[in-house]
Amino acid sequence: MPIAARWRKVERLPAPRGRDAMPGVYELADADKRIIYIGQSATDVPNRLRQHLARGGCVAERAVYWRWRHSRVPQAEEADLLAAFAVRHGRVPECNAAIPKQRDARRRWVERSTSR
Repeated sequence: MPIAARWRKVERLPAPRGRDAMPGVYELADADKRIIYIGQSATDVPNRLRQHLARGGCVAERAVYWRWRHSRVPQAEEADLLAAFAVRHGRVPECNAAIPKQRDARRRWVERSTSR
């Protein structure tokens, strides 16, 4: 299920917040409000968005709107949002190059046992 928040214009990102950071998950959309990227930040979502926009590429060229939701476990919620998007649309958003791997108990065991 997508993030239940209103879309905001990318050019109106909040000012850097210092100690009052905003960790969470976010979605970026094009001019037609179609989701083009799903991401997360463990520290501050607006600063992460600024990094995307400064770096150039797909997100910087196409992103017009953003929305976010606070999260204590943003990596897990990002994976859930990407999985739900893929189920609905048969693919991940256009600008998502890397897809987080789902980590179940077997995968964690394999990672631990082979990391020696």
